[in-house]
Amino acid sequence: MGGEALSAAAARERLYEVMDRDLPFEEKATLALSVGETYLDVENGHLTRIDPESDYWKAIASTDPADGAFPVGLQLDLGETYCRRTIGGEAPVRLHDAPNQGWDDDPAFQRHGLHCYHGSAITVDDELFGTLCFVSADPRAEPFDDAETLFAELIARMLETELQAERTEAKIDRLDQFASVVSHDLRSPLNVAQGRVNLERSTCDSDNLEIVSRSLDRMENLIGDVLTVARQGHEIGETELVSLSAMVEECWEGTDTDGATVTVAEELQFKADPDRVRHLFENLFRNSVEHGSTGSRTKSGDSVEHGGADVSVRVGPLDGGDGFYVEDDGPGIPEADRERVFESGYTTATDGIGLGLSIVEGVVDAHGWTVEVGESAAGGARFEVAGVVVP
Repeated sequence: MGGEALSAAAARERLYEVMDRDLPFEEKATLALSVGETYLDVENGHLTRIDPESDYWKAIASTDPADGAFPVGLQLDLGETYCRRTIGGEAPVRLHDAPNQGWDDDPAFQRHGLHCYHGSAITVDDELFGTLCFVSADPRAEPFDDAETLFAELIARMLETELQAERTEAKIDRLDQFASVVSHDLRSPLNVAQGRVNLERSTCDSDNLEIVSRSLDRMENLIGDVLTVARQGHEIGETELVSLSAMVEECWEGTDTDGATVTVAEELQFKADPDRVRHLFENLFRNSVEHGSTGSRTKSGDSVEHGGADVSVRVGPLDGGDGFYVEDDGPGIPEADRERVFESGYTTATDGIGLGLSIVEGVVDAHGWTVEVGESAAGGARFEVAGVVVP
């Protein structure tokens, strides 16, 4: 509070300039919050992700520094925030001096001591996403006027548009990938099968039957993978609490693990679409088993990449508690390739078409999570899925 004052016209002009810039969403949102913070003369602005059923509140963009009271990544109980009122049909909520407005016994004031709060609901695809809120520990001299509320609502609607655009762009990208695979990668095995079937009509050579069988099996697997990718473009259905250990056990049993082993380090319950998240674990497990063997190492300690029965896979919650990891003790993924592994068609296998990790990214995107690939303590691949709703 007390920084550079902005007129309504100057604030709108600065906001439009921010929203027109080609920036990652988190950076653009933070800049927009900064404009709102200055215009409303408050200490901080926050964009939150909320799940009322799980009493979940998380800051996904914030003008507060990492060592501040409400930094990016902070997770709180929704019931101890003013935002519960914002999403409860009372939006926008305007508090310039909470205790003197009769809110001194409110759980949010008791917990955080914020005198000043302005909150607007954020919706995407007609469903609650979270809130846009501006706060101060100290009271304002005057209540928020209609012009200030209108400007806060303008920021909220612009951020809604950005979130919707990101979701739509992800859908289009996945559909483009689907069309590319169907038009190119499926044609070769299909032609092989057709050619062998035609040949079998004029001969009784049993070798051809085996070739046809393999080709048709491959085509079936390709079709299954491609359709799975395409389905990731659809929004998730109903979410429910999922047990990490139960999901791992189910998916591990349904995967050809070739004698590899899996360990769940610690239990975690999170909200997800169970059908969709099964695809995530199944494909991460296949990736570890097919590429993660530590069966051979050179004298320098480098791994020789191949699948095998000695792969050890480990699954557990992230240290921050808002996600989980899947890691193995294989040769890992070279740092130079980690940005490419989720691209459709990227593979190091001789008989694969590179859809497994694309499917993983599709499941992650559909839930609004994030996924990063790195290195495990054993030098293998480590996939971290964050942004998960953990009640």
